[in-house]
Amino acid sequence: MMIQRVPVATFAFVGTLFVSTACVGQELVYRLDPELGTTYAGTTTTETRTRTQMQGMDIEVSMTMRMDHDVVFEAGSDDTVVGRYKTTSVSAEMGGMPGLDQAPFDLNDLYQGMVGVTFTMVMTRGGELVEFDGLEAMMEAMLDRLEAPDELRVMMGQFLEGNFGEDQIKQMTGQSGLSLPDRPVAVGDTWTDSVSALGIDIETTYTLTNRSDGLASIDATATVSGAEDAGFEFPGLPSMPGLEMRYENLSGSIAGSYELDESTGLTSAYSMNMTMDTDMVMEMPQVEGQPAGASSMSISTSMETSVEGTLGKAE
Repeated sequence: MMIQRVPVATFAFVGTLFVSTACVGQELVYRLDPELGTTYAGTTTTETRTRTQMQGMDIEVSMTMRMDHDVVFEAGSDDTVVGRYKTTSVSAEMGGMPGLDQAPFDLNDLYQGMVGVTFTMVMTRGGELVEFDGLEAMMEAMLDRLEAPDELRVMMGQFLEGNFGEDQIKQMTGQSGLSLPDRPVAVGDTWTDSVSALGIDIETTYTLTNRSDGLASIDATATVSGAEDAGFEFPGLPSMPGLEMRYENLSGSIAGSYELDESTGLTSAYSMNMTMDTDMVMEMPQVEGQPAGASSMSISTSMETSVEGTLGKAE
């Protein structure tokens, strides 16, 4: 789950709030309008704690990651905005992972491969992501830090292709966990959004809670559940008749808050807390002579994640 959390936390910008002259009272309309050519600086801190029960073992792993990035916006075609994000620094700490001290690489050194890599996102003025580029370059840069063999590069490419389709990337990164309403809204109004990725469904309700001093506040609450086809893939694992990997009993919740700068449409501050519990089941082909169920393995996982971030003009 580490890979998909990075973009979600990093790319936090959404549409600007303007008073709509066509609407009644204090209803608002979203529009993305950052200062073009100006460098903005952002910081994201993600803390994750995972508890896993597997084959009679209890494993608790914690990870803290801080990422700093710069972004410059430019005008695109058809009234779109192009954002070019560059990671400027990364630090990561992990504890509890069995055998981590024996790994042939340093975790922080691995993540340094992200520094200097640029992500490009093209968004409409309404906040919809229409193009995304840079994830594969980031993975290549990280693998270069490991001097990874070609076989591992192929495996990671298969993982990205199998688990991160274009639609999923747009959903996860383009809206930064915040979906914009397609209608004017007033303080107290709510709207909903649905996202499906990696076999997980997220149903979110947003509420515009306040508007003061050029800032708009939005709260979000969400339920997390397993998708109907909640299967998953391991990178590079060859196809095998009868092999099935899936989530079972997946449930969770998300609570988030966002502070939007009305003059630019950027998320100046945000926070999110997520909890999720699931069983990951792997069923191997039945072997003759083995009792039923002997080829099945279940891993119970409980995860807590918190994300905080800011974005503003670079000093």
